Amino acid sequence: MPNAGRTARTLSVVTALGLVATISAQAHLVEDFGVRRGAPAHISLSTGFNGFVGAGIKKIQVDGVQMDAFCIDPFTMALRSSPGYKFVPLTKAPESPFTLRASEATEISDLWAMFYNPGMKENKAAGLQLAIWEIVGGDDFSVIGKDYGASLMLAALRSYSGPGAGLIALTGPGQDYVVLTPPGQGDESTPTPRPHSTPTPTPHPTATPTPSTHSTPTSTPTPTSTPCPTRPPGPPPTPPPGPTPPPHSVPDGGSTFPLFAFAIMALLAINKIGYLVPAFTRVQTRR
Repeated sequence: MPNAGRTARTLSVVTALGLVATISAQAHLVEDFGVRRGAPAHISLSTGFNGFVGAGIKKIQVDGVQMDAFCIDPFTMALRSSPGYKFVPLTKAPESPFTLRASEATEISDLWAMFYNPGMKENKAAGLQLAIWEIVGGDDFSVIGKDYGASLMLAALRSYSGPGAGLIALTGPGQDYVVLTPPGQGDESTPTPRPHSTPTPTPHPTATPTPSTHSTPTSTPTPTSTPCPTRPPGPPPTPPPGPTPPPHSVPDGGSTFPLFAFAIMALLAINKIGYLVPAFTRVQTRR
């Protein structure tokens, strides 16, 4: 449906949508009062539904504030009241597999800018709702019978070159909605951070500290051991051929007493001889 002339506007819308994140971390209470301006339409869904629904501008309240909205989730039942809604970019609604692409979000913004008016006629409001559902559902959505000019609205997108409407989505437990961005809501949005690689810090060489000049300690001399006597040069002396046998004449400790007795007897004999010699001399003299 979009032509090449709308590419630049699509890119600008993508940039704007990328800056719209969840408006508030706190969930919003959304109350759905049904279609306030529209007409019944016969639709068929790939999920098996085939029947009449109310198509047109829906009257909702967000935290008690009334807003005009269009449904961007024909595959989900509307809830009368639910506190679990959040503001998100159009490219984050409705739930998968029907989440809007950037080009589809641009088409819805352009349709709103071209045809929406709070006091628009019933049939025109129904046609605008059906055209939005055609964009969201694709081949999973079809209108049976009267489409209230939805096909003509989609055809008009090919030649549209004006600015799109500033829209934002409400996503939650029930149907998802598209509404005009409430005044002041843009200031509360937090841009979605783009993923980026963490730069690797450049390693810096660690400075090696310069050693301070110190006096070199004098090493304690190692005491030299006293040298052993050096063998005089020459061939070593020839050892005797075996151990010298002990003398055979040396008596053992047991022969000491016989020698002592023999010595006493010898002395007595000498004394006796000495006594007999003078007596023999005297006998010889008398003769």
